[in-house]
Amino acid sequence: MVTEKVESGTENFIYTDTGGTFTDCVIVSRDGNVRTGKASTTPEKLEDCFFQSISAAVGDTASLEKILQTSRVIGYGTTQGTNVIVTGTGAPNLGFITTKGQEDRTYIMRFRNAGLDRVTGMHIISTDKPRFLIPRPRTKGVQERVNCFGKIIVPLKEQEVRIAVKQLVKEEVEGIAVGFLWSFLNPKHELRVREIINEMYPRLPVALSHEVNPVVREEPRFRTTQIDLYIGKALRELLGKIEKGLRERGYKYPLLVSQAAGGVSRAEVVKPANTLHSGPVGGLTGVEFWKKVYGLEYAMGSDVGGTSFDVTLSGKRGAEFLREPKVGRFEISNPMMEIITIGAGGGTIAYIDEITRTLRVGPGSAGAVPGPVCYGKGGAMPTVTDADVVLNRIDPNYFLGGRITLDRDLAVRAIEEKIAKPLNMDLYQAAEGIVNIIDATMGGTLSTTLSSRGLDPTKFTLFAFGGAGPAHCAGYSQGKHFKEIIVPKVAAVFSAFGASTADVRHRHEGSPFALIPSVPFDVVTLKFKKEEIKLEAISAEGLQRYNTMVQALEKAAKADMFAEGFKDGEYSLRYEILARYGGQLWEIRAEVPVSKIETAEDLQKILGAYEDEYEKIYAREAMAPRGGIEIVTIVVEAIGPVTKPDLVKAAYDGKDGQKAKKGSRDVYFGGRFINTPVYAWDLLGNGNEVNGPAIVERLDTTLVVPSDRKIHLDEYLNIHMSP
Repeated sequence: MVTEKVESGTENFIYTDTGGTFTDCVIVSRDGNVRTGKASTTPEKLEDCFFQSISAAVGDTASLEKILQTSRVIGYGTTQGTNVIVTGTGAPNLGFITTKGQEDRTYIMRFRNAGLDRVTGMHIISTDKPRFLIPRPRTKGVQERVNCFGKIIVPLKEQEVRIAVKQLVKEEVEGIAVGFLWSFLNPKHELRVREIINEMYPRLPVALSHEVNPVVREEPRFRTTQIDLYIGKALRELLGKIEKGLRERGYKYPLLVSQAAGGVSRAEVVKPANTLHSGPVGGLTGVEFWKKVYGLEYAMGSDVGGTSFDVTLSGKRGAEFLREPKVGRFEISNPMMEIITIGAGGGTIAYIDEITRTLRVGPGSAGAVPGPVCYGKGGAMPTVTDADVVLNRIDPNYFLGGRITLDRDLAVRAIEEKIAKPLNMDLYQAAEGIVNIIDATMGGTLSTTLSSRGLDPTKFTLFAFGGAGPAHCAGYSQGKHFKEIIVPKVAAVFSAFGASTADVRHRHEGSPFALIPSVPFDVVTLKFKKEEIKLEAISAEGLQRYNTMVQALEKAAKADMFAEGFKDGEYSLRYEILARYGGQLWEIRAEVPVSKIETAEDLQKILGAYEDEYEKIYAREAMAPRGGIEIVTIVVEAIGPVTKPDLVKAAYDGKDGQKAKKGSRDVYFGGRFINTPVYAWDLLGNGNEVNGPAIVERLDTTLVVPSDRKIHLDEYLNIHMSP
């Protein structure tokens, strides 16, 4: 579906994002012109929908090879790894070797690890645990021990390792994960286990916890190592098939893959665990991009797809990281951009609760197959998209620009039979009830996300995107008092667009276990006294561990960037610590201006950065410097800029947008049909204004503007909605 002219002879940038229902594609030429495309996700062969989405963007399969041959960058975001975990379709036979006595560590769990909320966790005896990635009989313990300072106190019993490996191979394992206590401080034993396995069975895949995620807290670290191995085979096979298809069609450069912690990485060096939730992260990256373009301090993203509703936040310092995010029902130790997700989207199913006999919507979804009833693919239960079609908010003859014709009669029949008649409701009241419920559910998520963090919505600009985001943003933002609502021109494929704005990033973490037991402080300011801080405040061992670990992380980050094709001076390094006051449970993140601690001034800068960040989050009165400070984790992030296309700015076109009017139709708003003008989004220009009620259509999405809203377009042809 072509939205702008892109010459095949120019240098192009292609990014795709595979979601649960659709796979989106954005093609941007160097001069900033854009093409977008969508294809139904093919769960059994994800490489097919990857190429189909590109074909949809260029308009035909014949032009596919020409576009690929003239492309400089191709990026890919996918939920493949997440889906493998959720569906339990990863490597079925894996083994795990750990420190003797810790064999049950990942099986005991805490309620958070089992994916349970606080209320359900209070009744954990009556709940179930998720299906384990590695059954208990295939977990083997061997004698070894490293203490919390990285000293070996029990040597590795190599004969026990050989016996454990033979037992696992007899059970036909496809790979072995290895996780030892405190191995992130001294990986000698884990490395030796891999050497032994390679000597015995050279082709057997091995994952080591200190390489996958070398940080404190062994339970999520062990599980992340298992997940890396569990999803690795399927993900590498998928990326391999895509790369092979690209080479066969003439593409000459590496495939870039979106990462959960932000940025992209070459497919051949990306870690499987780093790709979890990487698709939705593209949306957050896009929000960050436009936030900088518009000079905003606070931004919120709202992504309505076919299956889920994803919410992201970006404050003054940018997006936040989740230290121990949940994937499926597993808590892992892999840093990830914070994304709040609920089951709500165009494919969300409406039904009548059997007990209360009331209308409910979600969280179940019709997905890509069979999809909403109006798709005519066998769906029986009405969905949000069916309701939008019945209310005439979506034109069934213009879905995806007319590539797909929706069956309105099927949608009418489904809502009539499944919802309206059983509840003695009018058909259109039932359909509007479905829309109102899903909008309220999504709006509630926006409110709780902000209120739980003590944030003021009037400071935030809300970005609305996703295939169904423009149709529902007026509804789910109702009464929320956002500063402004922006619907990007590429809203329907925004996550793919966001990936096109991402730089190459490699994030490395380590836990130095560095303690500063006594911090001199001023009783008035509750802050440490710089003039009294000496280098001796941190133990010699802790100082050595800190500096040695920073050096190792820098070396790994530089090696990654060299593998990506960057030379010294072509990328930058940034440093963070995760620290806490002694006796406190959770650490906070603070960017620090120095890498190593070589002088008292270096230590002052690091402690100052931590306390400044602590004060911003918890206020000065909450500081507890008397407990000392524990530096739990060090982060070294390498950032390499990727060539990006220029943004195209449209000339001012005046306020009158009537030239874009393509007709009108009766649309159901607030209990009645209203004759509503319909506009072609691509014919609206910079400065054009439209008052509601109105429908604004694009090839890949529909914007619904109720009577209490108005819109105007800016120089980038993004839409701004206001009361």
